[in-house]
Amino acid sequence: MGTVLLTVLVVLIVAIGVGALIIMLATRIAAGFVPKFLHAFLAALTVTILAGILSWILQMVLGSGGLASVISLVLVFLLNAAVINALVKMPTGMQMGFGKACLVSLIQIVIEIVIFVVLGILFGTALFSMMAPAVH
Repeated sequence: MGTVLLTVLVVLIVAIGVGALIIMLATRIAAGFVPKFLHAFLAALTVTILAGILSWILQMVLGSGGLASVISLVLVFLLNAAVINALVKMPTGMQMGFGKACLVSLIQIVIEIVIFVVLGILFGTALFSMMAPAVH
């Protein structure tokens, strides 16, 4: 039981760290600066916690379905942009603005989709090749 919890904790920390790197890249593309890793990590951690709570509440109120998923997606996007705007500061120490934070959030989503598609293709191909009969 302890090993499972430790494994889950390590996976979560690594996933949030990767999310922080994606926020840093998206901020570089959208706003023209690279934020500190700690700020990006705190933003990714905060968004992960708040998005989980928000999604849970919406599922309790609206149930699971198409409309609930669309509403959840929009609200999590806006939440992500708000957290990035609040926690990821420009080198001058000022906020980048909600509009740029929305652009950072959009670019972040596109990067994550590309990563998931590439990983899906790689793992799908590997799994398919393992299941294929050996030809001699």
